[in-house]
Amino acid sequence: MALESFTAELATALDAHDVACFMLALNDQSDDVWRQTTKALGPIAQSRDVAFVLLGHDYLVLDVEADGAHIEGSVEAGRASLPDDRIVGAGCGSSRHDAMIAGEAGADYVAFGPPSPDAQACLTWWQMMMEPPCVALGCQSVQQAVAAAEAGADFVALNYELWSDSASLAEIAAAVAKITGH
Repeated sequence: MALESFTAELATALDAHDVACFMLALNDQSDDVWRQTTKALGPIAQSRDVAFVLLGHDYLVLDVEADGAHIEGSVEAGRASLPDDRIVGAGCGSSRHDAMIAGEAGADYVAFGPPSPDAQACLTWWQMMMEPPCVALGCQSVQQAVAAAEAGADFVALNYELWSDSASLAEIAAAVAKITGH
């Protein structure tokens, strides 16, 4: 999808729904592509009080004025590279151990996923035992998002195909509100 059309799609989605964070994932694109894309998308999210987080690329966060980075590796290194006012999130798969290490290293949130029975068990356990918020990563259907909320996820991270569908977002928002009472 062209960046120009995606900026309009992102603005529409963020205006229509209560979104806490937008995570930019560009896989193996060059740093120049990351910078260009961040320059276009960051202000759209941030002007709506939506955190703008980079998947990896913590070394670019300050340069592109992102709110933080989601780290799949060493949270300790990511935390050390960013000021305390920037978000450092940790991808933990379905590992309670990795989540505890990430929490101890200063992660602002831990994330479990992709959706699976093990990831759901981790969400429930984390919610009962630990303080930092937990995120369900990679939900690809309304059912997965609702199941993650029922398991105790503080936040549900939706794949592009799901969050770009306004009807699905509305269904998820209604279901989550019913679960959480918000």
